[in-house]
Amino acid sequence: MSLLNIVERNESGITVLEVTGRLALGRESQRIETMIEDLAKKGSHKVVLDLTGVDYIDSAGIGMLALASGKFKEAGGSMAVVAPEGRVLQMLKLTQMSAILQVHSTLAAAAAAV
Repeated sequence: MSLLNIVERNESGITVLEVTGRLALGRESQRIETMIEDLAKKGSHKVVLDLTGVDYIDSAGIGMLALASGKFKEAGGSMAVVAPEGRVLQMLKLTQMSAILQVHSTLAAAAAAV
């Protein structure tokens, strides 16, 4: 069971949060929520959540993504998610989150969308 790891970096004015591990119910996922809130408060209006390295996501992880996206819309920003083929993308489609979130298969496409 791999823990959640989050690396924040800035690429051409876009904040990229590279997430690896399990995006599931628990303290680790709440860390992302806190980071998202902080970014929205700081005025980061372009955020890409790179889920390429996430090997598991549950309903709590999906809910956190929806909440994060809502916070950025409220703050006048936009957020895109990178989810190439695999379990995470399947879950986003299954829960119809791909209709709410901007989901892209590459970091470049997601960065261009925000």
